Amino acid sequence: MNVLRPSLLLVRVLLCLALALGGCAGREAPFGQAKAPEGGLDLVILHINDMHAYLAGTDKGWQACFSDRDCYGGYARVAKAIEDAKAQSDNVIALDAGDQVQGTLFYSVCRMPMLAELNRLMPFDAATLGNHEFDEGCAEIARNLGRRTYPVLAANLDPQKGCPLLGAKFQPWIVREVRGVKVGIVGLANEDVVEPSMACTKTKFTDRRRTLEAAVKALEAQGVHVIVALTHIGLAADRELARTIDGIDVIVGGHSHSYIGSSPDEKAEGPYPVVERSPSGRPVLVVTARYAARYLGELEVQFDRDGVPVGWRGQPRLLDPASPRDDKISALADAYARQIEAYRATQIGVGEIGRPDGMMVCRTGECPSGTVTVDAFLDWGRRFGAVMAFTTGGCLRARLPVGPITRGDMLAMHPFGNTLVVKEFTGRQILQALEHGVQDDSHSGAYLVHPAGFRYEADLARPQGSRIVRAELEGAKGPERIEPGRRYKVALTSYHAGGGDKLDMLKEGRIVPAPAAGDLEVVEDYIRRHSPIRDAGAERLVLRAR
Repeated sequence: MNVLRPSLLLVRVLLCLALALGGCAGREAPFGQAKAPEGGLDLVILHINDMHAYLAGTDKGWQACFSDRDCYGGYARVAKAIEDAKAQSDNVIALDAGDQVQGTLFYSVCRMPMLAELNRLMPFDAATLGNHEFDEGCAEIARNLGRRTYPVLAANLDPQKGCPLLGAKFQPWIVREVRGVKVGIVGLANEDVVEPSMACTKTKFTDRRRTLEAAVKALEAQGVHVIVALTHIGLAADRELARTIDGIDVIVGGHSHSYIGSSPDEKAEGPYPVVERSPSGRPVLVVTARYAARYLGELEVQFDRDGVPVGWRGQPRLLDPASPRDDKISALADAYARQIEAYRATQIGVGEIGRPDGMMVCRTGECPSGTVTVDAFLDWGRRFGAVMAFTTGGCLRARLPVGPITRGDMLAMHPFGNTLVVKEFTGRQILQALEHGVQDDSHSGAYLVHPAGFRYEADLARPQGSRIVRAELEGAKGPERIEPGRRYKVALTSYHAGGGDKLDMLKEGRIVPAPAAGDLEVVEDYIRRHSPIRDAGAERLVLRAR
């Protein structure tokens, strides 16, 4: 139990008796059944984020499952946990903090119609929009919003005339009455989606801070004193908002795939919840729940009559294989798994690299899927003069299998349908890209550069902007220092060449004429020609820890 004001000593005693938290003796009350302060509210918030179409969940090693029988998480377990909690208590709200789109073969093949069918069954009270919701373009988002059975909240989304989202089915906030107390929920969508994304240029966003301040003022005018912000901007940005805005009590977030809590199997980025203080000194509780539909966040908060959080408890709950599943959603997972069987059966090669791999591994250092991807890019680009190639950790979404490699594995690894280009950059621009990938706010390694044709080393103990201590081209006569004033031709995706992953320095440079080629097709062709894929060793990318 966390109690933040001496004047609330009596409240503390009552809550300790009810919850048996904070070292108080007694038996802990079930979630949702604690006694709130007189005139206050006991509220349970169930939350999830960055589900990324992990419909059937993940195996023990975080790889996507195609049957949810013996896996962790998945949409059916998430739905069942929420349904059961709501059946047991009348003070539960369930929130989705965005990014259901992209991430698995389910989505690569079945796309938005699959999510539309699932969302008719998901028992959420509200959701917001992540960055990947915009991958299919504004018109597709507008169609998908019309299919949702629960409200989608995005107070900062301000589509202009000519944008298909103008008039679409979303709203800035909702107000729910819970045990006679008004609870406001305000949505904050991810705004980094216009230039490098399929979002149209008429998709505009208002300033997030000013947006929330205006929302708080409007909600308080309606008599709402308990306010939850539902965001998709990352844990660091959520914490900053909590410290700079008065009136927000809880921030439920996503985007950075952060784990907060106390699991021995996870590297925690903070306790659950993270407690910040607003400018007025009130506590603001910040929560998030990893990614891939593996955890369901469970936060219980006791508010006093003024809407101030005075006590809280909770943790992200691991939805293990023994967790019950919603039968209808589990049956849907089986049906969609049958639709993707052909992709999983089409073998293109064999992998023999046994090193750790997968989306999160590729955000912390070298990984087999990254190495093979950029080797394929460079192999394709050399005929057009490229001497190096790179991608980022965030564009690598699944591991390269050990054993048979299928068309389905490739779609899971590269689900975005990017086009390759060759572009000429200065060494200075390349070094800036490397520095960008190792800065502290690089979204948990999503911007980390995976190299081919060159090597580099970063010292993370050094100040930001000066962490790259070595960067060398693999020249014909041995390693050659990458010179800031020299020009280099690089094979990369058009997404990155256009500034995606906030690589603004790559918007500059000269495009080299080359025929259009898809990243997926290039990597597939490379694997077919070089199978079996053997380990070329590490050491291209060296990160010295702090």
